[in-house]
Amino acid sequence: MAPVSFGSSTQVEERPLRLLTVCGGTDIGSQRRQNQDTFVIADLESGSISRPCVRTDVTVSRPGLLLLVCDGMGGAAAGDVAANVAAATIQHDLERAGSAVARAPGASLNHAILGANQAILKEAEVHPEERGMGTTCTAAIVSPDRLTIAQVGDSRAYLLRDGKLRALTRDQTLASELGGTGALTAEETARSPFRHILAQAVGIQANVQPVATEEEIREGDRLLLCSDGLYEPVPDKKIAEILNDTPDPYLAAQALIAAALDGGGPDNVTVVVANCGPLRSRATLH
Repeated sequence: MAPVSFGSSTQVEERPLRLLTVCGGTDIGSQRRQNQDTFVIADLESGSISRPCVRTDVTVSRPGLLLLVCDGMGGAAAGDVAANVAAATIQHDLERAGSAVARAPGASLNHAILGANQAILKEAEVHPEERGMGTTCTAAIVSPDRLTIAQVGDSRAYLLRDGKLRALTRDQTLASELGGTGALTAEETARSPFRHILAQAVGIQANVQPVATEEEIREGDRLLLCSDGLYEPVPDKKIAEILNDTPDPYLAAQALIAAALDGGGPDNVTVVVANCGPLRSRATLH
């Protein structure tokens, strides 16, 4: 990818770049007739995109790299349409925003998801047979030093650091909300039938409120975005084990999908894996 130009060559030389290795994958699962998941890996400067993805090395400057997972819902009401409309709208909006994404990645992500919400509602107006469709969306912008996430629904983002896996998002489900109030214990939340009832989704209602998260990133970090088709059949302990034992992002993505299928593959499963490499100046790349 071509790094963003910020004026003089001196300014460019001083601005750090992050080396990332990324890969994504998706599978219909064992019990679905259609894959309503989608994912995006896109350089927001060049607009280049890889889907499906093999192992890809990317040099990230600002505005950064977009990683996104959408899990459509609606069955006959075209959940796949909702997921793809949301993904395309968000990518297009962020690419058009240009330098504004570098200045305010959280606000830019929020704006893009709100735009996707309106795009799905408009699509349903034109095609009444699609009314009721919607999608989850977990989108991340990876800049050289920071990860910014916006989430609607229950697709997750994880960070593996020093061998330990940590969820960066919280499921926006009725069970999670009840757990947050103390009405359910952590064990009850994990088993509750309400864990499948979304508190909000993109394209279902006029207003949506993405939940933002920011995290400093370091060399050696591994990022994982996934749909619930992964974490429902595969416990976090097993996800951490796979990520720790499989350094290559392509092989890790395939192993995670295989684990979901081994767990019964009850849903479409989608993963995006990114390895965070060292910070470098542009001069070191020549």
